[in-house]
Amino acid sequence: MNEKIERWDRWDTRLPNPKDQQKVIALFHKSGAETKSDFVRARLLDESFKVITVDQTAVEYYRKLSNISAQIHRIGVLYNQAVKSINSYHSVKTAQRLLQMLEGYSLQLISLQQQAIALTIDYRKR
Repeated sequence: MNEKIERWDRWDTRLPNPKDQQKVIALFHKSGAETKSDFVRARLLDESFKVITVDQTAVEYYRKLSNISAQIHRIGVLYNQAVKSINSYHSVKTAQRLLQMLEGYSLQLISLQQQAIALTIDYRKR
């Protein structure tokens, strides 16, 4: 079995047209393939491959929603601190001032929740 086996494992391909090069590069980046060889092999052997696309509107939506969520969390922490202070023994004036702070926090929470709802409705309309 000392037959000489021809070497077919190396193939070099050139794409002289720059537009074709850009198209193949874009497809490679969208494919999620780890190497160019994996990408070309999958295309030559007609294997299925995944295409990864990034929806910029979704990225912006999640960024804004995460920001709103972080603000709600911060206000929630302040709200809890104010409630704990009211529940401890304070003077009437201090309790009234803390209740006013709670009202302000509640209004901020409602505003942020309305922003989150409006943002989601706007995103779904797209």
